[in-house]
Amino acid sequence: MKLNKQTEILEFIQYKIENEGYSPSIREIAEKVNLKSTSSVHHHLNNLIEKGLLSKKANQPRTLTSNKIITSFKTVPIVGEIAAGSPLLAEENKIGEISVPQEKFNQNLFALKVNGDSMLDAGIHDGDIVVIDKGVEPKNGDIGAFMINDTEATVKYLDTISGKRYLIPANKNYNNQEINSNIQPIGKVVSLFRDI
Repeated sequence: MKLNKQTEILEFIQYKIENEGYSPSIREIAEKVNLKSTSSVHHHLNNLIEKGLLSKKANQPRTLTSNKIITSFKTVPIVGEIAAGSPLLAEENKIGEISVPQEKFNQNLFALKVNGDSMLDAGIHDGDIVVIDKGVEPKNGDIGAFMINDTEATVKYLDTISGKRYLIPANKNYNNQEINSNIQPIGKVVSLFRDI
């Protein structure tokens, strides 16, 4: 289960250009990445063009070109849900996978689906996928994933206030939580994916 449509679209365009010598049509892209409308494809393509990852000649079909050679991608398992709100039971069930560029891949990466809105002001929404590097311990100011009571996982900022360490939400409706022996870091949040 790949959730980043723009990554899928870039991969498909690159594949078509490398193997067939021209870019795919809008309808081919829609079919390949399971988008029901061509307007959704246009939306993603415009975002990729704005990011500088694609170019297109105006009013000419099949003129998409990738500005960034996509070497290859590796998949990272999505192993369950993590709370951005009240902590949830962190069940390590693989529910899918997500692609990350090979140059950003390492064996310590895994992904979790966000459930809740406590990190809304940090741009992390309910239903997003966060990629966590369990080889990197979160430092002050980082967004990290933390295990509470060995059974529940949550994603929050880590910071020190008046000499005490806290998990800090990015939503004024939630309170800071002081770190104690029942809270252990899982890893640092290194990427965010949103399916639109």
